[in-house]
Amino acid sequence: MSDTNKQPSQEEMNLVIFRLEVQSPELHFSSGNDFHNFSRDEMINQIKDNTEVGKDFVATELKFLRALKDGSLLEALDIDNE
Repeated sequence: MSDTNKQPSQEEMNLVIFRLEVQSPELHFSSGNDFHNFSRDEMINQIKDNTEVGKDFVATELKFLRALKDGSLLEALDIDNE
């Protein structure tokens, strides 16, 4: 998803789903102004159903992974990349 307005590819969505599947089923996420809680499996379903919550989660996860890859996350955290 190189362009912020572009839909994530199926491969990118599968990557995010895979990352969720290896997490504990007890993991929960809060989303939105009402802080609705989603279990791991509910979030996977949100992604598969292509809901706004699922789309936002995928976009956030991909942004995190890109920042981790390019080192900007470590720079923002002021951690040496040695």
